[in-house]
Amino acid sequence: MSETEPSVLCNLITTILYLIPLTVALLVIPFKLISDTRRKSNTIGFFHPYCNAGGGGERVLWAAIRTMQKKYPNHKYYVYSGDTDATKEQILLKARQRFGIELDPTNIEFIYLNWRSLVEAHHYKHFTMLFQALAGLALALEAWCRLVPEIFIDSMGYPLSLPAFRMAGSKVVAYVHYPTISCDMLDVVESRQETFNNSSTIAQSNLLSWAKLAYYRLFALLYWLAGKAAHVVMVNGSWTQRHITSIWSRRDVSIVYPPCDVEAFLNIESVAETLLEETKTVRLLSVGQIRPEKNHKLQLEVLADVKEPLKKKGYKVELCIAGGCRNEEDQERVKSLKKEAKEMGIDEQLVWQLNVPYEDLVAELSKALISIHTMHNEHFGISVVEAMAASTVILSNDSGGPKMDIVKDFEGHCVGYLSITREEYAETILKIVEEGKRKRDDIRKWARKSLTRFGENAFETHWNNQIEKVL
Repeated sequence: MSETEPSVLCNLITTILYLIPLTVALLVIPFKLISDTRRKSNTIGFFHPYCNAGGGGERVLWAAIRTMQKKYPNHKYYVYSGDTDATKEQILLKARQRFGIELDPTNIEFIYLNWRSLVEAHHYKHFTMLFQALAGLALALEAWCRLVPEIFIDSMGYPLSLPAFRMAGSKVVAYVHYPTISCDMLDVVESRQETFNNSSTIAQSNLLSWAKLAYYRLFALLYWLAGKAAHVVMVNGSWTQRHITSIWSRRDVSIVYPPCDVEAFLNIESVAETLLEETKTVRLLSVGQIRPEKNHKLQLEVLADVKEPLKKKGYKVELCIAGGCRNEEDQERVKSLKKEAKEMGIDEQLVWQLNVPYEDLVAELSKALISIHTMHNEHFGISVVEAMAASTVILSNDSGGPKMDIVKDFEGHCVGYLSITREEYAETILKIVEEGKRKRDDIRKWARKSLTRFGENAFETHWNNQIEKVL
């Protein structure tokens, strides 16, 4: 790379970012006039282009609509969806089957968006955050053309949709699952650490690190401007709150924990101790999508590290990876992990349950002695909560939401374990096995008691308290 390239790159990014507010300024007056004549009263619009995905974000969406239908039955609810291949009936059926959430179909409608493919990351090899944010703005403008609601709620994290609908005269609410850009991302580039989203090529180059840091800071400015447009801001946990409070420079960021289905998982009957006693099998379980940030490679390394020490103590060990596999990229990642497992000599100790149905996930949770979670700076960790509710002993990463909100001592009692390094994970697994059933039962008891703050009733109370500010 020549010395002039970072300067050219920075100028290009700066020009783009200056053009955005200029363009908006030129359009804002006619945009506002048209919006005022089109805005419908007593309407609430949820901007959630992937509403039929069946993930944690969708649980928040449907739980939020259900609680508002109960409290505000005279309002009409609209969901901006890009799932053009699914009917209203099919989407609501999936919400019921996947989450057990029953919605009143008479006052909910779907507004189908045709430009959703614009926001998919694979279209953009470079400057992905910026182009996805701009694509999100284009998608929001398509949504605006279809309906301008009285209340607009971005429940999926498209920041430029907030100023678009604020200018349209809607009251704007943001529920943030994770920041598009965080202080940690800036720190990683500035300290030149090599991670899944900061390649060794960039980390080892002064010029590339400088250029990427300039890009991140310019994007953070755009993100800050977008965040100022929201009347109400909710986040899913302490880690996200810390970053959004800092980057958006707001003090009114409220934590509303996701509505975890704690009750259903509390009813799971664990057979892990029986398996341990009768078959001498230590069953490990990992639940999470097959994505780079979930760090499944670390799980394989830990499995390899504990295999022989447990064998010497008379135990077998198995790791079940129950993960969502979304596309070809994920499938290639699975092939790579299987190859590495074979090279490590642990392929026989590995069980794969990809795109696992709910019933099979329950069966895996009932057999697991220890649930292992290795993502660094997980923004919340619904799977961590569910694993604890299902009576597995949790071993999570000592960072993010699990550290700040979930795996914390409750009334002075241990509810689970946290680790960072490969060695710490292996040592903790051996420790859990050695501690014995009585200690593990004590951890399970207090872990389950600590989870009431993450239940659906708590979510409904906190959600309604925030929505009242705009209704």
